[in-house]
Order: sequence, then C-alpha cells, then structure tokens
Amino acid sequence: MKITKIKCLVSTDESSGHNLVYVKTLTDEGVYGVGEVYHVGPDMASPYWVQYFEEQLIAQNPMEIERNWALCYQGARFPTGSSGLAALSAIDQSLWDITGKALNKPVYELFGGKVRDKIRAYFDIHGDTPDQLAEDARLNVDKGFTALKASPLSPQWRDMRWNDALADARERFKAVRAAVGDHIDVGFDAHAAIFEPIRVLELTDVMMEFNPWFMEEPIRMENRHEMGELRKKMPCALATGECLYTKFEILELIREGGVDILQPEVCIVGGLTEMRKIAFIAEAHDLVVAPHNPMGPLATVSNLHLDAATSNFLVQESRKLTPAEISSVTHVSEAIDGYFPLPEGPGLGIDIIEERFKEFPYKSSFHRGDRVNPDNSIAYI
Repeated sequence: MKITKIKCLVSTDESSGHNLVYVKTLTDEGVYGVGEVYHVGPDMASPYWVQYFEEQLIAQNPMEIERNWALCYQGARFPTGSSGLAALSAIDQSLWDITGKALNKPVYELFGGKVRDKIRAYFDIHGDTPDQLAEDARLNVDKGFTALKASPLSPQWRDMRWNDALADARERFKAVRAAVGDHIDVGFDAHAAIFEPIRVLELTDVMMEFNPWFMEEPIRMENRHEMGELRKKMPCALATGECLYTKFEILELIREGGVDILQPEVCIVGGLTEMRKIAFIAEAHDLVVAPHNPMGPLATVSNLHLDAATSNFLVQESRKLTPAEISSVTHVSEAIDGYFPLPEGPGLGIDIIEERFKEFPYKSSFHRGDRVNPDNSIAYI
C-alpha cells in the first residue's frame, strides 16, 4: 500500500466563527484515513503545510507510521511550530486510521488493547455570573457528568480590582458547590491569562475551602521553570500541557516539576504517535494524562482511542459541539452518564462528509479575541 494524495479541507463554522480543518490521506488500495488539524488562527497555512508534508509522503507506506512521522518532523530540520505540527498531527491521525482499517481493528487495539471499558469525561461549563455558572453546572450534572471545568474568574475580571476579582471567583465556586454538592469534581482553567505567579496563589487560596480539583494553565506556558516553582507552592493540583509541542517540550516541563496532570493536545502535539510517547513518559514519572480537547468530533474520537488503551489516563475533556461540527462527520461520540463508550469500527471509526466543506467554504481566519487591560495595554488571553 502506498500513499497517493493528502487533502486538506477547510470550512468556516458560521455559528461560531471558528474553522474546521480536516485531513484525508488516500492510498493506491482505496483505503483512506482522516484526521483533524488544530485551528491555530492562520488556518489557511494548514493546506500549505499538508502539501509540504505530502511531497515527502507520496509513495510511502502509510502503515510505517513511526518512520513517516520522523520523515516529516526531522525533514523540517528546525523545530516545527504550531501550524506545522497541527498539520502533522492530523496526518498522523489519518495514518493510524488507515492502518486500523487495513488490519480491520480499532486503533486502540493497535495500541495494545483496552485497559478500561468506558472513558470518564468532564464537561466545560460557562456563565458570566455565579448564578449562571451554577445553573450550567447543575444542568450537566443532571446529565450524568461527575466532573466539570470552568473559568475561575469572571469574563470581566480585567476591568475589576484584583481583590474584587478574587472575591467574585470565590462566589463563583461557592455557587457551583451549592448547586452540585461536594461529590462532583470541579477543575478550573485560568487560560494562561494571569502573568504573575503570586496572583495564581492568591486565586487558589480563596477557592481552597471548596476543594478545587485542579487549576489549569495557571500562568503562561513559555516559562517551564516558573511553572515548576509555582507547583511547589500550589495548594491544589496543577494541570497544563495543551500549548506544548512534542515529547521534548513536555519532558522539559516534567523535569522542571511543573505539572501534576498532563494535558497534551492531539491536534497540535504531534498526533497520536506523540501522545502515546508522552503518556509513557508521564507514567514513568507517576503522572496522569487528561487530554486537552476543545476541538471537533474527529479529535474527540482520536483521543478516545488513546484513552481506552492508556493506563495512566485520568479524564477526557468534552464540550458541546456546534451543528456545523456535527454535520461534518458521519457520527459523533457522546458521553452517557459521564462516560464515553469505547469507539467502534476499524481504524478511528469515523468519516468526513466532504460535501459539507463545499457548502460552507472557508471565509476568514480565526482570531481568539484580542483583550486589553483598563490602560489599553494588550492582555494575555
């Protein structure tokens, strides 16, 4: 079997303004595989990166996944950044999909087989006010979720005095606990928007009476040493890793002692090939993995295959998919009573509906939303 073509499909989701970016790898035996690209912002860079890697992978055996990964990654010579690794991550997913289809086995069986019968999920909840956040928490616990994640700070926290923002953060968590009780795990994501480590410690201190599960991305991810110094002082678990590339950056984070819960992102870290290696490195350091996943349905399924076969897996991030995302694939995976079932079918067990990309073509690049401080200086987001 040989690779004959790699296509990159880009569509703009009109309901959210985000872009869907998928890859489809074709072979001379009619077997093809699919994968999802992380929409890093300049999403029209993705087709160029896919084309660049395609030039190296044409006529290669798609089942030689490790060799193909090295061919692309090492062929770039300089460490590949976000848009390049996002494209490589999707191609890697597609090669695992092809291999599973060719062998008539789900991808998780190629990883050594399942180690669990179902996959625990947490759900991302939202709310501008404590009452709105509590209501969203209650709704999702009623659906069976036993774990949730929220922003600890008000969406308007940059316009507030810091002490007022802390008081509001306490009220947000207090309202959630009042709504769902003490038996639900509740983690918090600071979105790497807090620059000063001392502010994170102040934030976690005011929330400790309500038993936070973890604080995610408490400070910027560029400084792994400071993340390690912060973890020494953190009164709760520190979760991070979504913005790091490959096993090399993750290992540096671990060496600095900067993490309790690793959150690699399958669509940007290097694909399933790197995710497995990261999970093994984490296991050797007594760490658990909780894959990051704000992406679409292809990424969810890719993660579920890893989760099914990974001993030190903790929990899988999940969120509500948009109608555009749902219509872009043959089916979606949904959590039932707080757990995803194991994925079914050979390969990843999911396919792309290409017509959807013709119906809703690419319109514009995605910008996360620039934020400014009260003095109009640029804030982290």
